[in-house]
Amino acid sequence: MLGLGEPTHGTAEAFALKLEVIHELARSGSLAMLAFEESFTVGLQVDAALRGWGDLDAAWDLGSSLWNTATIREGLRTLQEITGTLDEARRPRFLGVDVSKPYRTARALLERGAQAPALRAVAARDALTAVGVSALVEACHALEADGDPQTAALAQNLRRHADAYLLAPDLTRLHRRDAHMADTLLENLPHQGITVLWAHNEHLARNPEGWGGPTMGHLLGQALGERYVPVGMLCGEGECRAVDPSTGRDDYAVVPLSPVHADTTDRALAELGRAVVTSEEFVHPGPRRFIGWQVDTSLFTDPRAVRDTFEVRRPSTDFSALIHLPCSTADATAPRAVLR
Repeated sequence: MLGLGEPTHGTAEAFALKLEVIHELARSGSLAMLAFEESFTVGLQVDAALRGWGDLDAAWDLGSSLWNTATIREGLRTLQEITGTLDEARRPRFLGVDVSKPYRTARALLERGAQAPALRAVAARDALTAVGVSALVEACHALEADGDPQTAALAQNLRRHADAYLLAPDLTRLHRRDAHMADTLLENLPHQGITVLWAHNEHLARNPEGWGGPTMGHLLGQALGERYVPVGMLCGEGECRAVDPSTGRDDYAVVPLSPVHADTTDRALAELGRAVVTSEEFVHPGPRRFIGWQVDTSLFTDPRAVRDTFEVRRPSTDFSALIHLPCSTADATAPRAVLR
């Protein structure tokens, strides 16, 4: 399993590099599966579209706006073209490993004939009481015992969403999301070939205490040992596609990256002047910069706030290798055919 990270959720150079690797593995017939930090239910739609059984852009429209970028959409279209030239038995799978988009999962279960008031409430995006959450979990357990594998998989994914989010609305169980993503991936791991895992650096990192518990990468490393190869990506100055709360807007825009401090792994890699280093060649105690989907630029003038918000105090050995991108360019938001 090759984990390909990214320094932000909106760096075009990182996306392009990952897609180049994925395309080359697909062309050679080595790619068995592309696992993505995206909803399990959406992943089923994308997998079908990549195999020629649906519209790829329409399937991607169902997913997170986080991944709705020009580079990713074009890269998926290219992957579809490549896989279309392969025998059906050699075409890679697409797997959404996340427990997000619960309303889509509930709708998929209802379409398959499931009947439960809690499912209908989630499908309608209604808020659930504690009693409603318990009823949802109970309904999912019953459906997991169903003889149909896809119904059982959908119900399991919805129950896992409840475990990570609904059982603790204050997000004290958020670390369970990573555990569930790891379990979903391991349960669907192909018997042979290379699986590429697409996610943020900090989900891939071998960190036992990511969000109060082990990250997906830590759990995958425990399960797979040396067969799990996480590659992190760090970058220099520049911009990314993100939401900036200081503007009062909630849409994605071009946002500057947070400052890079002198003692960071990012700066050490830049000074080293090498594009790729393995964990045997390069060891740094950290911290490293962490930028997610949201970048509050109002914090940039406060060095302590920058440290607390945009840095992770972890060593470079969380990864098997690190790639350094000299700069970061914000990816462009792709127009959606249908907004849901």
